[in-house]
Amino acid sequence: MVSNPFERHGIHRLSASSLNLARANTAAWLISYGYDVKQSANLPMMAGSVTEKAVEHGIRNPDASIADCKSFAEKEWGTRTRLSGFKDTDRLAKLDTMIGYGSARKSYSGMVENAVKELRQYGVPTETQIKVETQLDGIPIPIIGFKDFSYDEHGLDVDLKTTSRMPTDMSADHQLQGAIYWRASGNRTQRFCYTTKSEAKVLELEPYAASQAIVEATQIAHTLMRLLSLSSDIAEICAVVIPDYSNFRWSPPTRAKAEEVWATIHQTEPQLSVA
Repeated sequence: MVSNPFERHGIHRLSASSLNLARANTAAWLISYGYDVKQSANLPMMAGSVTEKAVEHGIRNPDASIADCKSFAEKEWGTRTRLSGFKDTDRLAKLDTMIGYGSARKSYSGMVENAVKELRQYGVPTETQIKVETQLDGIPIPIIGFKDFSYDEHGLDVDLKTTSRMPTDMSADHQLQGAIYWRASGNRTQRFCYTTKSEAKVLELEPYAASQAIVEATQIAHTLMRLLSLSSDIAEICAVVIPDYSNFRWSPPTRAKAEEVWATIHQTEPQLSVA
């Protein structure tokens, strides 16, 4: 008999993205993790991933030209879009511009160029894409994550964020992510490099903000544990949650599954009689 509510539902680990999804859209979290329906890739996510790969190439190879970094991104982007079967050429052209190259191969400042220039100031990273793991108080499964760039010489880690608008401060989601890395890395300094097509900026997570975000992460995880304790049947748990389909965190697969699940729930619920 499995007494761990997470293990009972086949959930063996959590992450910052999982906790952030649970906080913002519990119904989508139940579909993603309770039914094991994966979020599908979308073009902005793909652009971010391609940019990260090109930036990693640029900072690991300090002699590489910006043009070379952009060419690296272009090849990676072409490969990924072909494999994913995207056909929306207008959106593809727009996102091509975001990550630093356009259909006409024009030379201009983009996300790749700005991030490479900003991060080269730190030198060559000690490691990239480092898996980290930590525990939250009272939570029986680990919290895992992957740090983008680690600089042992400076005693800090940097995570890359691609965005269309430059933020003035870290979002609550990013603070929680940084706090997980902070906790897993022995309270090591965590910075986020935000890059747009016109600029790049680095923000640092303050220790107090990290501590507060860990408290929030722990509260979210405990709420999930209590929710999963309600039943061994994930559908019964879904029945106590109201899905909000206007929330942007749905993907086509998770929304389709959610509509199926909640349609079944409503069909099987007993009808109340009116005296």
